[in-house]
Amino acid sequence: MERRRIAAAGLVLLAALSAHGAVPATLPEMVAQFTPVSPTSADTLALTLSGTWPNSCVPQTFRVMVVSGDSLWIDLLLPGWDLGSDCEPLMCLQVLSDWELTGPVPALPAGSYDVFARAVDCEEAGQYVQIGVLPVAPGVDGPLSERFAPGERIVLLEDDPFGGFGLKAGQAGTVICCDSEDCSGNILVSWDLWTNGKLEPVPCANAGETLYPANSAIWMDPEQVRFGRHFNQCGTIRKGLQGCVHFEANDGKTYNVIASDDMYLALDGGGAVAFDGRVRVRGLLNTTPPRPDELRLCLQQDGDIFHPTISLCPQAGPAPDPNSKPDPDPEPEPKPDPDPDPTPGPDSIMINIGGNPLMLQLISGSTASYAGCADITVQLNFQAQLSVEITPADGVGGTWTGTLNPDIIGPGEVTTELCIEVVDLNVGAIGPGKDIQVATVTLMAAPAF
Repeated sequence: MERRRIAAAGLVLLAALSAHGAVPATLPEMVAQFTPVSPTSADTLALTLSGTWPNSCVPQTFRVMVVSGDSLWIDLLLPGWDLGSDCEPLMCLQVLSDWELTGPVPALPAGSYDVFARAVDCEEAGQYVQIGVLPVAPGVDGPLSERFAPGERIVLLEDDPFGGFGLKAGQAGTVICCDSEDCSGNILVSWDLWTNGKLEPVPCANAGETLYPANSAIWMDPEQVRFGRHFNQCGTIRKGLQGCVHFEANDGKTYNVIASDDMYLALDGGGAVAFDGRVRVRGLLNTTPPRPDELRLCLQQDGDIFHPTISLCPQAGPAPDPNSKPDPDPEPEPKPDPDPDPTPGPDSIMINIGGNPLMLQLISGSTASYAGCADITVQLNFQAQLSVEITPADGVGGTWTGTLNPDIIGPGEVTTELCIEVVDLNVGAIGPGKDIQVATVTLMAAPAF
């Protein structure tokens, strides 16, 4: 729909005020600077975006989404992006305007990320344009991606794997590349000091030219061969049944620790490093599914940790001074009078699910309950029964439910309506004008017969 144009002129035409939408037809060039410059998976990143905008409606903030495990999608949010149903055409001076924004990026698993950006206002969203590439190296305490990445160091956990006769458990190697862009298939591994490999006519799909020792590499399937990935995290060590040892890591996952009898007895002996204590576990993480004929007493859960070493992991902070005197107890502060009525939250909250905006509206008569629906598009290679699982972020709280209509869809690229309702949301944890994660929405698919 063509919108009206308003121009203001005096003796000299100074500028034009346009209501033709703030989203440029072509995304202007910009500079994306990550700090630190060479990040690891343990780093919390900061991103600075800067450039020259074609009008005065420059980006006000931005949000970053990790998509498919190998891409960062950045939405540049223009003035009025969160107005919802109150959206009105923006009046933007048609003058070149310098802009700069800085914001946080969560810790990323090791790998290479293509970085895309687009502009978004309350009426429309532009097309994503690639603005850079971000390599992330493995780091201590950082999250591991679910898939391998070129350059990652791994360790073989079995003798004579398929196609690798002569390789033994404990052999270390380097992932050269993958046969698919997202590393969901086979990986080419160069094994240290091994010379019985061969070059097979399978091209690399996601890496540039890499030189490695002749006859040291072979293609392998991570779903069939057990590889160990370097693991180093803090968490709580737990005693399980049947001699099993569980590790509840800081990344929110639970791992099965392959511990010897001596290690189990030491953990159960009441020493400094003991069950239910806060420890650091280092080892080799394997997530290859158990073979159909494999009998296990200890469930794999989120992965098996082979060859573990376990040490104390104290809470961060300076050690206390043994010669210092304790501070006197502070005077109790008077408690404020409770509010007679809860403060109502905002009328609406905009959330983003895989690049799809979903507006949650305040439920009538409520102060902290919201609901909303939006169409989402999913790609399936089979007919599936879908379900929704929603996990609120720390501090946000609330009871979240999600439904899909229809919930039996596929195969192919299909669209379904996702509806979300949250009751008793902690609106105080969502500051005005802030872009934070409020929940994790997981779609689960089971074959529908």
